[in-house]
Amino acid sequence: MALANIFSGPLRIARADICAVSVASSSRAFSATAIVAESRAKVNARRKRQKVMAGRSAAAAARVAELADPILGSPLAVAGPSSGSAATPAVDLYEGCRLQRTVLKANDIWYAAPPNYAAGGHPPHYLPGLSEADRELLFGALPQVTAELLFDPERLATSEEVVGDQVRQVETLQRITDLRNASKKGIEVVNRARIIKEFGVDEKDTGNTAVQVALLTHQVRTLAEHLQTNNRDKQNRRALRLLIHRRATLLKYFKRTKQDDYDALLADLGLARSAVEGELMVGM
Repeated sequence: MALANIFSGPLRIARADICAVSVASSSRAFSATAIVAESRAKVNARRKRQKVMAGRSAAAAARVAELADPILGSPLAVAGPSSGSAATPAVDLYEGCRLQRTVLKANDIWYAAPPNYAAGGHPPHYLPGLSEADRELLFGALPQVTAELLFDPERLATSEEVVGDQVRQVETLQRITDLRNASKKGIEVVNRARIIKEFGVDEKDTGNTAVQVALLTHQVRTLAEHLQTNNRDKQNRRALRLLIHRRATLLKYFKRTKQDDYDALLADLGLARSAVEGELMVGM
C-alpha cells in the first residue's frame, strides 16, 4: 500500500500537467481562430473603405472633367496639384462657332488691306446705318441715272468725263463709308446688327431669346477682354457678373421652352453646359 501511495502521487501530478497542457493548447487554438476572424473583419472594412474612396475620387474626377469657365464658356484643363499652374481652357469651343463667325473684330477691320477701287473693288463692310438698299442707291442707281441725264451724244468727250466723274464720286463715297473709318464703338453697333440678323428671324427680331443670349455672350466676351487689361475696373467687373447670371437665366428659360434646340444654341455660342448651368463661380 505504501508503494502504491508513493507511485500514485506523481502519477496524479503528471496527469494534472497533461490536462493543463491540453487546456492551454485548446485555448491557444481558440484564440488563434479569433485572431483570424478579426483580421478578416479588418480586411473587409479596409476593402469597403477603399471602394468608397475610389468612388469619391471617380466622382471628383468627373466633376473636374466637367469644369468650365463661366465667362468664356469653354471646358477647363485643371492642372495637377504638383504643377502649381492655374486651370486653362482645354478646348476653345468659341473658335469657329457661329457667333465668332458673325462678330467682327476691330483690329481685323482697321488693319485690313484697302480694296482695289481701280479694279472695281468695294469695302466689305460699311458704317452703321447704311443698309444694303442705301448702298445700292448710292453706288449703283444714282451714278447711273446722273450719267444718263448728263449724257450728250454730240459731245462724246464730255460724256466720258461725266461717267468718269461719277465713278470717282462713287469711290469717294465708298472710302468715306468704309467701316475701317469707324471707332470701336461703331464696330460694336455693326456687330449688334449682325448678331440680331444671324440669330433672329429678321433684322428687328430683338425679343428672340436666342438673340438676347447671343448678344449677352458677345457682351460678356467683350467685357472680359477689357478687364484683362483693366483689372482695377470694379464697376465693369460687377457688370460682368450680372451679365453672366442674366445669360444663365435666359438659357434656363430657353431650355425649358425649346429643349430640342438647347444644345444646338450652346454649340452656336461656343458654350459648355457646365459653364451656364448650376452654381456659377465667377473668379474675376
